[in-house]
Amino acid sequence: MRRMIELDGLRGLACLSVLIAHYFGEMAHGWHFLALGWAGVDLFFCLSGFLIGGILMDNRSSPSYFSTFYIRRDFRIFPIYYVTVSLALAATLWQRAGHPGWVDPALPAASYYTYSQNLLFAVLGDQSTAWLLPTWTLCVEEQFYLLLPLILYIVPRGRLAAALLLLIASATLWRLLLFACGANDMALRVLLPSRWDLLFLGVLAAYLCRHRYLWNKLVGGNRRLLKWGVVLGAAATVMVVLADRHFAIRGFDLVGPLFVGICCVSFLLLMISGSAESARFRSKTLCWFGRISYGLYLVHQPIAGLAHGFVLGARPDVATPGQILVTMGALALSVAVAALSWKFLERPLIEFGHRWRYDRERLAAVRATADNRLAA
Repeated sequence: MRRMIELDGLRGLACLSVLIAHYFGEMAHGWHFLALGWAGVDLFFCLSGFLIGGILMDNRSSPSYFSTFYIRRDFRIFPIYYVTVSLALAATLWQRAGHPGWVDPALPAASYYTYSQNLLFAVLGDQSTAWLLPTWTLCVEEQFYLLLPLILYIVPRGRLAAALLLLIASATLWRLLLFACGANDMALRVLLPSRWDLLFLGVLAAYLCRHRYLWNKLVGGNRRLLKWGVVLGAAATVMVVLADRHFAIRGFDLVGPLFVGICCVSFLLLMISGSAESARFRSKTLCWFGRISYGLYLVHQPIAGLAHGFVLGARPDVATPGQILVTMGALALSVAVAALSWKFLERPLIEFGHRWRYDRERLAAVRATADNRLAA
């Protein structure tokens, strides 16, 4: 599989949608039409399932399948995460001691360090400090990384599609069960089984790319099936949202992720199939934001909270020109910090982690070296 630049651009768009939602849409006096961060998060999940699922499928037969995957993931995920969480927790404690109105208390530090804060969210029904709220999605992904390699290793290739479809369907059944048992809203949204239809839809998309017959069916007829997937997924999502507003039901929490996921993976496959839509996501700006998206996702909330606290002595909001100016400054600072993190911390560690290769890569490197020597 070639490197797909379009997916960097798509990741950049998802990150920007979260950033704009948190800075301008989800405030007390924000512009609520900008509160589309949930869509960016769902797109992140689909992208993650697609990319990680593809890597694991391609290297399933490698003797270093598990060790190489987890070593590379550790170098990619852990360093910037633990640095950011540690600094944010220290700043939260300091501000709570001197300025308790600036920020809500955080959950116990152990939950953040063990990627289990989403479990506490579900039990307590409370999201705690906004500074570390986005980390629940990283818990879901990290827990997914523990599960997916084992599934792809155990399930025979011929039964993989059926297994993925069952797992996708099980997420909706899980949410219905939680709802019937009277679970709180957080449990319906932040637990791994509550979101894994999005992740496994991404894995299914990676499988379809690697199945020649099914892929030809999807891209045949001017990609008609993929376009219908985008349209129907988006239309079903809108209908569920409107039904929730008019009838005061919770349909989006129950079936919304499935419809959003169908729309996202259909659009994702449409892009990588070479459609005209993919050109928009090869933008250098979007791709650059896609590269720094992980660091930006982690740091933007603590930076906004600190900026508003120090400058205005209050929590982030956009009700006044002064608050808007501080928010814009926090946005610029967050992008700068994320760019520096990518250049000096994340990218070097990713490159170091890729010294561990799947065994088939080592064999290819040895053969290439031998061929070069013979040619010389």
